[in-house]
Amino acid sequence: MPFVRIDYVEGQYKEVELAAVSQNIQTALIDQFHVPADDCFQVFHSHKTSEFIYDPRYLDVTRSERLLYIQITCGPGRTIEQKRSLYRQLSDSIAAACGISTNDVFALLSESELENWTFGKGEAQMIDTKPDWISGQRLGLEDEELVRIKNKPNKHKAIATSVSAAYGKIAPAFVQYTEEVLFGEVWRRSELSLRERSLITVSALMTGGNVKQLDYHFKLAKENGISEEELAEAVTHLAFYTGWPRADSALQALKTGFENE
Repeated sequence: MPFVRIDYVEGQYKEVELAAVSQNIQTALIDQFHVPADDCFQVFHSHKTSEFIYDPRYLDVTRSERLLYIQITCGPGRTIEQKRSLYRQLSDSIAAACGISTNDVFALLSESELENWTFGKGEAQMIDTKPDWISGQRLGLEDEELVRIKNKPNKHKAIATSVSAAYGKIAPAFVQYTEEVLFGEVWRRSELSLRERSLITVSALMTGGNVKQLDYHFKLAKENGISEEELAEAVTHLAFYTGWPRADSALQALKTGFENE
């Protein structure tokens, strides 16, 4: 879902060079941010020299009249490592394609929440019909893992709970807050994927020794794309921080839950 704007001084670049800039930007976004190949929206703007202002030596970077401003607006969630890799690939590939210095590739990355986008029809597609591979992008997952998540049913729209049946008669307010606030709002915020929220929740429950709640959240974690092997690895890692007895109890709950499926 990136939107890219490229600004430059008129007359500095030939059409074939601008085409190379376009292609190399898209390739870098595919390689480093795992965007779909057809998710390509770019605008090129040329400016008179008097309208294109820059310091030629700011931060000890020597710039020329062939300076390119590349503004990329995208969804949130990429890691610092992903961003560094994107900057490096952008500068190296564009410099090589256009015969310019990497100093002349100036990139600005702006993150915008998913609800701030519409791709037409007056709809907010990223939240109304949000595909699960969007969550995968935020984690920097490999292509095969993204495919696995993409092919799973969308779990962002609703999360089923059993609190109403269990406590509806004695604690209706507890049920309301659980279903409407916790799972209806907090779990569905776009700042973290469902996969990330499941890992955080399982870790917190294990740390607190809340074994009874682990059974439900192990199953929810599996729905959110986390395998039994990954959950077992998380418990093993946490054993060194929370204690062996709690890890043992968590593994028992994990084993029982998956055996009963």
